[in-house]
Amino acid sequence: MEDKGKQQHVENMDQALVLAEQMLDGQSPAQVLAYQIFAQQQVQERVDALENIFLCQKEIFNFDEAAAYLSMSKSTLYKLTSRKEIPHYKPNRFVFFEKAELDKWIRASVVKTDGQLNDEANSYIMSHPSRV
Repeated sequence: MEDKGKQQHVENMDQALVLAEQMLDGQSPAQVLAYQIFAQQQVQERVDALENIFLCQKEIFNFDEAAAYLSMSKSTLYKLTSRKEIPHYKPNRFVFFEKAELDKWIRASVVKTDGQLNDEANSYIMSHPSRV
């Protein structure tokens, strides 16, 4: 089915029927449709990967790009900007974000492991001897 993924320009109904018969080539219409869906999904995955590569190369994001970069919904990002909980720029009515600031904002929300918390507690105890 390697050749069946190629797109062909169809001029009329007769050509369309001949092309459909060639595509079926002993397979059920469901099999052909499944193959086409699978091929379309592969194309979409490649487009998504290229978009992600392009997005990561940018230094300034618009609102939609920032939501995609942060993997959050637009409504969540809107709430963060309206509460001034995330760094952003607003020339006129447009909202922009700097990638480096978004990265810093993400890293500021670290959740420490139990081991890190234990180390900090032990360090505090050692530096503040008991007064008992």
